[in-house]
Amino acid sequence: MPSFISPSSVFFNKTALSARQTTLVLAMLLGLSAPARAVHLDVEIWGDGDSMAAGFCRTPGAVGCDLAQLAADLMLPPNTLPIEGSSGQIVFLSDFRDFSGGPNKTPNPGFQAVQNMLNPGELVRYHAIGTLRYWDSAVRAWADAPANVRIKLAGGIDPATVITDYHQCGGQLFCFAPGAGSQESFTFFTGAGIGGKAEMIVDAANNQGSLHTHLNFFLENAIGVAGGPVGAYRVELQVLSNQRHNASEPFYVLFNAGLSAADYSAALLDMVDSLPPPPPPQLLPVADAGADRVVRLNGTVVLDGSASSDPQPGPNPLGYDWRQTQGPAVTLVGATTATPRFIPLQAGNYTFKLTVHDGANPGYDEVTFSVPALGDVDLDGDIDRIDIALILGAASKTPQAAANDVRDLDGNGLINVQDGKLAQARCSLRLCYPVRR
Repeated sequence: MPSFISPSSVFFNKTALSARQTTLVLAMLLGLSAPARAVHLDVEIWGDGDSMAAGFCRTPGAVGCDLAQLAADLMLPPNTLPIEGSSGQIVFLSDFRDFSGGPNKTPNPGFQAVQNMLNPGELVRYHAIGTLRYWDSAVRAWADAPANVRIKLAGGIDPATVITDYHQCGGQLFCFAPGAGSQESFTFFTGAGIGGKAEMIVDAANNQGSLHTHLNFFLENAIGVAGGPVGAYRVELQVLSNQRHNASEPFYVLFNAGLSAADYSAALLDMVDSLPPPPPPQLLPVADAGADRVVRLNGTVVLDGSASSDPQPGPNPLGYDWRQTQGPAVTLVGATTATPRFIPLQAGNYTFKLTVHDGANPGYDEVTFSVPALGDVDLDGDIDRIDIALILGAASKTPQAAANDVRDLDGNGLINVQDGKLAQARCSLRLCYPVRR
Protein backbone atom coordinates (compact mmCIF):
# COMPACT_ATOMS: atom_id res chain seq x y z
CA MET A 1 0.00 0.00 0.00
CA PRO A 2 1.10 3.63 -0.24
CA SER A 3 3.09 5.40 2.44
CA PHE A 4 1.11 7.42 4.91
CA ILE A 5 2.09 10.11 7.35
CA SER A 6 0.66 11.00 10.72
CA PRO A 7 1.04 14.62 11.90
CA SER A 8 3.09 13.32 14.82
CA SER A 9 4.83 10.27 13.34
CA VAL A 10 5.60 8.57 10.04
CA PHE A 11 4.08 5.18 9.34
CA PHE A 12 5.14 3.00 6.37
CA ASN A 13 4.07 -0.55 5.69
CA LYS A 14 3.64 -1.76 2.14
CA THR A 15 2.11 -5.05 3.29
CA ALA A 16 -0.25 -3.80 5.97
CA LEU A 17 -3.29 -4.02 3.67
CA SER A 18 -4.13 -6.55 1.02
CA ALA A 19 -4.63 -5.43 -2.58
CA ARG A 20 -8.39 -5.77 -2.12
CA GLN A 21 -8.27 -3.62 1.02
CA THR A 22 -6.12 -1.04 -0.72
CA THR A 23 -8.63 -0.87 -3.55
CA LEU A 24 -11.46 -0.42 -1.07
CA VAL A 25 -9.56 2.27 0.80
CA LEU A 26 -8.97 4.37 -2.28
CA ALA A 27 -12.46 3.75 -3.60
CA MET A 28 -13.85 5.19 -0.42
CA LEU A 29 -11.43 8.12 -0.47
CA LEU A 30 -12.08 9.07 -4.07
CA GLY A 31 -15.81 8.62 -3.89
CA LEU A 32 -15.79 5.91 -6.57
CA SER A 33 -18.41 3.86 -4.78
CA ALA A 34 -20.14 6.56 -2.73
CA PRO A 35 -19.41 10.04 -4.11
CA ALA A 36 -21.89 11.78 -1.86
CA ARG A 37 -19.87 10.76 1.20
CA ALA A 38 -16.40 11.47 -0.17
CA VAL A 39 -14.27 13.36 2.34
CA HIS A 40 -11.58 15.81 1.27
CA LEU A 41 -8.94 17.74 3.13
CA ASP A 42 -8.28 21.40 2.39
CA VAL A 43 -4.77 22.81 2.42
CA GLU A 44 -4.49 24.50 5.80
CA ILE A 45 -2.24 27.56 5.73
CA TRP A 46 -0.85 29.74 8.49
CA GLY A 47 1.82 32.31 9.16
CA ASP A 48 4.98 31.16 10.91
CA GLY A 49 7.03 34.25 11.69
CA ASP A 50 8.39 35.57 8.40
CA SER A 51 7.33 32.44 6.52
CA MET A 52 4.15 30.87 5.27
CA ALA A 53 3.33 27.27 6.13
CA ALA A 54 0.98 24.76 4.53
CA GLY A 55 -0.04 21.31 5.62
CA PHE A 56 -2.79 18.86 6.36
CA CYS A 57 -5.50 20.45 8.43
CA ARG A 58 -4.69 20.69 12.12
CA THR A 59 -7.91 22.30 13.37
CA PRO A 60 -10.53 19.60 14.08
CA GLY A 61 -14.05 20.86 13.51
CA ALA A 62 -13.11 23.36 10.81
CA VAL A 63 -14.87 23.04 7.45
CA GLY A 64 -12.86 20.77 5.18
CA CYS A 65 -10.90 19.37 8.10
CA ASP A 66 -12.44 16.09 9.16
CA LEU A 67 -9.42 13.91 9.96
CA ALA A 68 -11.46 11.52 12.06
CA GLN A 69 -14.03 10.91 9.31
CA LEU A 70 -11.32 10.57 6.69
CA ALA A 71 -9.42 8.03 8.78
CA ALA A 72 -12.64 6.13 9.44
CA ASP A 73 -13.54 6.07 5.74
CA LEU A 74 -10.05 4.89 4.87
CA MET A 75 -9.94 2.31 7.70
CA LEU A 76 -6.53 3.72 8.66
CA PRO A 77 -5.03 4.53 12.04
CA PRO A 78 -6.23 7.96 13.25
CA ASN A 79 -4.70 10.96 11.47
CA THR A 80 -2.66 8.96 8.95
CA LEU A 81 -2.31 10.77 5.63
CA PRO A 82 -0.24 10.37 2.42
CA ILE A 83 3.31 11.65 1.89
CA GLU A 84 5.69 11.47 -1.07
CA GLY A 85 8.61 9.39 0.07
CA SER A 86 11.65 10.80 -1.74
CA SER A 87 11.01 14.46 -0.96
CA GLY A 88 8.91 14.19 2.19
CA GLN A 89 6.32 16.50 0.62
CA ILE A 90 2.71 15.97 1.60
CA VAL A 91 0.24 14.83 -1.04
CA PHE A 92 -3.35 16.06 -1.24
CA LEU A 93 -5.66 13.66 -3.07
CA SER A 94 -8.37 14.87 -5.42
CA ASP A 95 -10.60 13.46 -8.16
CA PHE A 96 -11.86 15.10 -11.33
CA ARG A 97 -14.97 12.91 -10.96
CA ASP A 98 -16.21 14.40 -7.70
CA PHE A 99 -19.36 15.53 -9.54
CA SER A 100 -19.13 19.16 -8.40
CA GLY A 101 -18.42 20.44 -11.91
CA GLY A 102 -18.45 17.52 -14.32
CA PRO A 103 -15.87 14.82 -14.98
CA ASN A 104 -13.00 17.23 -15.77
CA LYS A 105 -13.29 19.86 -13.03
CA THR A 106 -12.84 19.93 -9.26
CA PRO A 107 -12.66 22.69 -6.62
CA ASN A 108 -10.64 20.49 -4.29
CA PRO A 109 -8.49 20.93 -2.39
CA GLY A 110 -9.39 24.38 -1.10
CA PHE A 111 -7.26 26.74 0.97
CA GLN A 112 -8.14 27.45 4.58
CA ALA A 113 -6.70 29.46 7.48
CA VAL A 114 -8.54 29.40 10.80
CA GLN A 115 -8.98 32.42 13.03
CA ASN A 116 -5.81 34.33 14.00
CA MET A 117 -3.54 32.17 11.85
CA LEU A 118 -2.99 35.10 9.47
CA ASN A 119 -2.92 38.86 9.87
CA PRO A 120 -6.10 40.80 9.03
CA GLY A 121 -6.01 41.78 5.37
CA GLU A 122 -3.05 39.52 4.59
CA LEU A 123 -3.07 38.54 0.91
CA VAL A 124 -2.32 34.87 0.30
CA ARG A 125 -1.20 33.72 -3.13
CA TYR A 126 -0.17 30.41 -4.62
CA HIS A 127 2.99 29.79 -6.62
CA ALA A 128 2.95 27.01 -9.21
CA ILE A 129 6.27 25.21 -9.69
CA GLY A 130 7.71 22.18 -11.46
CA THR A 131 6.08 20.33 -14.32
CA LEU A 132 2.80 18.51 -14.74
CA ARG A 133 3.51 14.84 -14.13
CA TYR A 134 1.41 12.04 -15.59
CA TRP A 135 0.98 8.37 -14.69
CA ASP A 136 -0.27 6.12 -17.51
CA SER A 137 -1.87 2.83 -16.48
CA ALA A 138 -0.50 1.14 -19.63
CA VAL A 139 3.11 2.16 -18.96
CA ARG A 140 2.65 2.17 -15.17
CA ALA A 141 5.27 4.84 -14.59
CA TRP A 142 5.49 8.57 -13.94
CA ALA A 143 6.66 10.96 -16.67
CA ASP A 144 6.10 14.54 -17.78
CA ALA A 145 2.58 14.96 -19.14
CA PRO A 146 2.17 14.78 -22.93
CA ALA A 147 2.04 18.02 -24.89
CA ASN A 148 -1.66 17.69 -25.67
CA VAL A 149 -2.88 17.98 -22.07
CA ARG A 150 -2.71 20.51 -19.26
CA ILE A 151 -4.36 21.37 -15.95
CA LYS A 152 -5.76 24.88 -15.68
CA LEU A 153 -6.13 26.55 -12.29
CA ALA A 154 -8.76 29.28 -12.39
CA GLY A 155 -10.32 31.67 -9.90
CA GLY A 156 -7.19 33.37 -8.61
CA ILE A 157 -6.54 37.10 -8.92
CA ASP A 158 -3.58 38.54 -10.82
CA PRO A 159 -1.40 40.33 -8.20
CA ALA A 160 -0.44 42.97 -10.78
CA THR A 161 -4.02 44.28 -10.81
CA VAL A 162 -4.46 44.54 -7.04
CA ILE A 163 -4.09 47.56 -4.74
CA THR A 164 -3.74 46.84 -1.00
CA ASP A 165 -3.69 50.41 0.34
CA TYR A 166 -6.57 50.71 2.82
CA HIS A 167 -7.27 54.36 2.00
CA GLN A 168 -7.04 53.99 -1.77
CA CYS A 169 -9.49 51.09 -1.55
CA GLY A 170 -12.06 53.03 0.48
CA GLY A 171 -11.69 50.86 3.57
CA GLN A 172 -11.72 47.54 1.71
CA LEU A 173 -9.02 44.89 2.22
CA PHE A 174 -7.98 45.25 -1.42
CA CYS A 175 -9.26 46.64 -4.71
CA PHE A 176 -8.40 46.56 -8.40
CA ALA A 177 -6.24 49.09 -10.17
CA PRO A 178 -8.03 51.39 -12.63
CA GLY A 179 -8.35 49.79 -16.03
CA ALA A 180 -7.70 46.29 -14.71
CA GLY A 181 -10.85 45.04 -16.41
CA SER A 182 -12.26 41.58 -15.89
CA GLN A 183 -10.14 38.89 -14.31
CA GLU A 184 -9.19 36.36 -16.99
CA SER A 185 -5.76 35.20 -15.81
CA PHE A 186 -5.07 31.49 -15.37
CA THR A 187 -2.25 29.18 -14.36
CA PHE A 188 -1.44 26.28 -16.68
CA PHE A 189 0.42 23.19 -15.48
CA THR A 190 2.04 21.43 -18.45
CA GLY A 191 4.66 18.78 -19.05
CA ALA A 192 7.03 21.55 -20.19
CA GLY A 193 6.54 23.72 -17.11
CA ILE A 194 4.22 26.46 -15.90
CA GLY A 195 2.30 28.65 -18.34
CA GLY A 196 0.10 31.69 -17.85
CA LYS A 197 0.47 33.29 -14.42
CA ALA A 198 2.62 31.24 -12.05
CA GLU A 199 1.49 33.31 -9.06
CA MET A 200 -2.08 34.31 -8.31
CA ILE A 201 -3.86 35.65 -5.24
CA VAL A 202 -6.03 33.07 -3.49
CA ASP A 203 -7.81 35.45 -1.12
CA ALA A 204 -7.35 38.03 1.62
CA ALA A 205 -7.65 37.14 5.30
CA ASN A 206 -10.62 38.75 6.99
CA ASN A 207 -10.47 40.91 10.11
CA GLN A 208 -10.24 37.75 12.24
CA GLY A 209 -7.18 36.51 10.34
CA SER A 210 -8.99 33.62 8.64
CA LEU A 211 -9.95 32.62 5.11
CA HIS A 212 -11.56 29.70 3.29
CA THR A 213 -11.46 29.67 -0.50
CA HIS A 214 -11.82 27.09 -3.26
CA LEU A 215 -10.43 27.69 -6.74
CA ASN A 216 -11.12 25.42 -9.74
CA PHE A 217 -8.84 22.86 -11.39
CA PHE A 218 -9.70 21.88 -14.99
CA LEU A 219 -8.33 19.00 -17.05
CA GLU A 220 -8.18 20.11 -20.70
CA ASN A 221 -6.22 19.82 -23.92
CA ALA A 222 -3.72 22.37 -25.20
CA ILE A 223 -6.44 24.56 -26.75
CA GLY A 224 -8.75 24.53 -23.75
CA VAL A 225 -11.21 21.77 -24.63
CA ALA A 226 -12.26 19.83 -21.52
CA GLY A 227 -10.84 16.34 -21.08
CA GLY A 228 -7.55 14.51 -21.35
CA PRO A 229 -5.95 11.07 -21.28
CA VAL A 230 -7.05 8.74 -18.50
CA GLY A 231 -4.43 8.62 -15.78
CA ALA A 232 -3.14 10.30 -12.64
CA TYR A 233 -1.85 13.87 -12.71
CA ARG A 234 0.38 15.61 -10.20
CA VAL A 235 0.92 19.35 -9.72
CA GLU A 236 3.19 21.15 -7.26
CA LEU A 237 2.40 24.34 -5.36
CA GLN A 238 3.58 26.67 -2.61
CA VAL A 239 1.76 29.45 -0.77
CA LEU A 240 3.10 32.95 -0.20
CA SER A 241 1.97 36.17 1.46
CA ASN A 242 2.39 39.88 0.86
CA GLN A 243 3.38 40.26 4.52
CA ARG A 244 6.04 37.51 4.79
CA HIS A 245 9.27 36.97 2.89
CA ASN A 246 9.39 33.19 2.68
CA ALA A 247 7.12 30.78 0.84
CA SER A 248 5.81 27.57 2.36
CA GLU A 249 7.41 24.22 1.68
CA PRO A 250 6.13 22.79 -1.63
CA PHE A 251 3.29 20.29 -1.62
CA TYR A 252 1.65 18.06 -4.23
CA VAL A 253 -1.92 17.62 -5.41
CA LEU A 254 -2.57 14.22 -6.99
CA PHE A 255 -5.62 14.07 -9.29
CA ASN A 256 -7.40 10.97 -10.50
CA ALA A 257 -8.67 11.30 -14.07
CA GLY A 258 -10.61 8.13 -14.74
CA LEU A 259 -8.35 5.49 -13.18
CA SER A 260 -9.70 2.56 -11.23
CA ALA A 261 -9.01 2.65 -7.52
CA ALA A 262 -6.36 -0.05 -7.91
CA ASP A 263 -4.52 1.88 -10.63
CA TYR A 264 -4.74 5.12 -8.71
CA SER A 265 -3.28 3.27 -5.72
CA ALA A 266 -0.43 2.08 -7.94
CA ALA A 267 0.21 5.64 -9.14
CA LEU A 268 0.44 6.83 -5.56
CA LEU A 269 2.67 3.92 -4.60
CA ASP A 270 5.05 4.81 -7.44
CA MET A 271 5.60 8.19 -5.80
CA VAL A 272 6.98 6.45 -2.74
CA ASP A 273 10.54 5.31 -3.28
CA SER A 274 12.19 6.23 0.02
CA LEU A 275 11.25 7.54 3.42
CA PRO A 276 12.23 10.82 5.05
CA PRO A 277 13.46 10.63 8.65
CA PRO A 278 10.60 10.48 11.16
CA PRO A 279 9.77 13.76 12.87
CA PRO A 280 10.25 14.05 16.62
CA PRO A 281 7.33 12.86 18.74
CA GLN A 282 4.68 15.43 19.54
CA LEU A 283 5.09 16.74 23.08
CA LEU A 284 2.03 18.16 24.81
CA PRO A 285 2.04 21.06 27.27
CA VAL A 286 2.61 19.90 30.86
CA ALA A 287 0.19 21.36 33.40
CA ASP A 288 1.37 21.63 37.02
CA ALA A 289 -1.27 22.90 39.43
CA GLY A 290 1.00 22.45 42.45
CA ALA A 291 0.77 20.10 45.42
CA ASP A 292 -2.39 19.53 47.45
CA ARG A 293 -2.39 21.68 50.59
CA VAL A 294 -4.16 22.31 53.88
CA VAL A 295 -5.10 25.97 54.21
CA ARG A 296 -6.78 28.17 56.80
CA LEU A 297 -10.43 29.11 56.73
CA ASN A 298 -11.06 32.75 55.68
CA GLY A 299 -7.48 33.17 54.46
CA THR A 300 -6.44 34.18 50.94
CA VAL A 301 -5.31 31.09 49.02
CA VAL A 302 -3.07 31.50 45.97
CA LEU A 303 -3.10 28.75 43.36
CA ASP A 304 0.17 28.32 41.49
CA GLY A 305 0.49 26.89 37.98
CA SER A 306 3.79 28.62 37.21
CA ALA A 307 5.65 25.29 37.12
CA SER A 308 3.69 24.31 34.00
CA SER A 309 5.78 24.02 30.85
CA ASP A 310 5.51 23.64 27.08
CA PRO A 311 8.34 21.39 25.80
CA GLN A 312 7.14 21.80 22.19
CA PRO A 313 5.68 25.31 21.90
CA GLY A 314 2.59 25.79 19.80
CA PRO A 315 1.54 28.85 17.82
CA ASN A 316 0.64 30.82 20.98
CA PRO A 317 2.35 31.45 24.34
CA LEU A 318 1.27 29.11 27.12
CA GLY A 319 -2.11 30.18 28.51
CA TYR A 320 -3.90 29.22 31.73
CA ASP A 321 -7.53 28.41 32.54
CA TRP A 322 -8.57 27.45 36.09
CA ARG A 323 -12.01 26.06 36.92
CA GLN A 324 -13.43 24.88 40.25
CA THR A 325 -14.65 21.28 40.09
CA GLN A 326 -15.43 20.50 43.76
CA GLY A 327 -16.29 22.20 47.03
CA PRO A 328 -18.30 25.22 48.14
CA ALA A 329 -18.46 27.76 45.33
CA VAL A 330 -15.88 30.54 45.52
CA THR A 331 -14.93 33.56 43.46
CA LEU A 332 -11.67 32.80 41.65
CA VAL A 333 -9.81 36.02 40.92
CA GLY A 334 -7.45 35.87 37.93
CA ALA A 335 -8.72 32.54 36.58
CA THR A 336 -6.77 32.96 33.32
CA THR A 337 -3.43 33.67 35.01
CA ALA A 338 -0.81 31.33 36.43
CA THR A 339 -1.56 32.40 40.02
CA PRO A 340 -5.25 33.07 40.71
CA ARG A 341 -6.58 33.37 44.28
CA PHE A 342 -9.69 32.75 46.34
CA ILE A 343 -10.92 32.97 49.93
CA PRO A 344 -12.56 29.83 51.42
CA LEU A 345 -15.46 30.87 53.64
CA GLN A 346 -16.55 27.34 54.58
CA ALA A 347 -14.71 24.25 55.75
CA GLY A 348 -14.39 21.56 53.10
CA ASN A 349 -12.31 20.36 50.16
CA TYR A 350 -11.84 22.72 47.22
CA THR A 351 -10.62 21.20 43.94
CA PHE A 352 -9.54 23.16 40.88
CA LYS A 353 -8.70 21.94 37.37
CA LEU A 354 -5.92 23.69 35.47
CA THR A 355 -5.86 23.63 31.67
CA VAL A 356 -2.77 24.98 29.94
CA HIS A 357 -2.88 25.51 26.19
CA ASP A 358 -0.56 26.79 23.46
CA GLY A 359 -2.99 27.19 20.57
CA ALA A 360 -2.40 23.62 19.38
CA ASN A 361 -2.68 21.20 22.31
CA PRO A 362 -3.84 21.33 25.94
CA GLY A 363 -2.48 19.86 29.17
CA TYR A 364 -4.39 19.23 32.41
CA ASP A 365 -3.80 18.95 36.16
CA GLU A 366 -5.81 19.25 39.39
CA VAL A 367 -5.11 20.49 42.89
CA THR A 368 -7.16 20.14 46.09
CA PHE A 369 -7.10 22.45 49.10
CA SER A 370 -8.38 21.03 52.39
CA VAL A 371 -9.94 23.68 54.60
CA PRO A 372 -10.61 22.41 58.15
CA ALA A 373 -12.76 24.16 60.73
CA LEU A 374 -10.79 26.73 62.73
CA GLY A 375 -8.94 24.83 65.44
CA ASP A 376 -9.02 21.39 63.80
CA VAL A 377 -5.25 21.19 63.42
CA ASP A 378 -4.97 17.39 63.08
CA LEU A 379 -7.79 17.30 60.49
CA ASP A 380 -9.76 14.58 62.28
CA GLY A 381 -13.01 16.54 62.12
CA ASP A 382 -13.02 17.42 65.83
CA ILE A 383 -11.45 20.13 67.96
CA ASP A 384 -10.02 18.64 71.14
CA ARG A 385 -6.99 18.72 73.45
CA ILE A 386 -4.76 17.21 70.76
CA ASP A 387 -5.38 20.22 68.55
CA ILE A 388 -4.70 22.59 71.45
CA ALA A 389 -1.46 20.73 72.27
CA LEU A 390 -0.29 21.05 68.65
CA ILE A 391 -0.95 24.78 68.73
CA LEU A 392 0.85 25.34 72.04
CA GLY A 393 3.76 23.15 70.93
CA ALA A 394 4.21 25.30 67.85
CA ALA A 395 3.88 28.47 69.93
CA SER A 396 6.87 27.43 72.06
CA LYS A 397 9.08 26.26 69.16
CA THR A 398 8.14 27.90 65.85
CA PRO A 399 5.79 30.77 66.62
CA GLN A 400 6.14 32.34 63.16
CA ALA A 401 3.15 31.13 61.14
CA ALA A 402 3.44 30.06 57.53
CA ALA A 403 1.00 31.38 54.96
CA ASN A 404 -2.48 30.02 55.65
CA ASP A 405 -1.22 28.12 58.72
CA VAL A 406 -4.19 26.32 60.32
CA ARG A 407 -2.61 26.80 63.77
CA ASP A 408 -2.81 30.59 63.43
CA LEU A 409 -6.48 30.88 64.31
CA ASP A 410 -6.57 34.68 64.58
CA GLY A 411 -4.58 35.15 61.37
CA ASN A 412 -2.05 37.58 62.83
CA GLY A 413 0.97 35.69 61.49
CA LEU A 414 1.99 34.31 64.91
CA ILE A 415 1.16 31.04 66.67
CA ASN A 416 0.68 31.79 70.36
CA VAL A 417 -1.35 31.06 73.48
CA GLN A 418 -4.19 33.20 72.17
CA ASP A 419 -4.63 30.75 69.29
CA GLY A 420 -4.84 27.94 71.87
CA LYS A 421 -7.57 29.79 73.71
CA LEU A 422 -9.52 30.30 70.50
CA ALA A 423 -9.26 26.58 69.81
CA GLN A 424 -10.43 25.75 73.33
CA ALA A 425 -13.45 27.99 72.85
CA ARG A 426 -14.33 25.99 69.74
CA CYS A 427 -13.90 22.53 71.31
CA SER A 428 -16.31 19.98 69.88
CA LEU A 429 -15.35 17.26 72.41
CA ARG A 430 -15.34 17.23 76.19
CA LEU A 431 -11.62 16.37 76.30
CA CYS A 432 -10.45 19.99 76.33
CA TYR A 433 -8.60 21.32 79.37
CA PRO A 434 -7.94 24.88 80.38
CA VAL A 435 -4.99 26.44 78.66
CA ARG A 436 -2.20 27.54 80.99
CA ARG A 437 -0.65 30.95 80.59
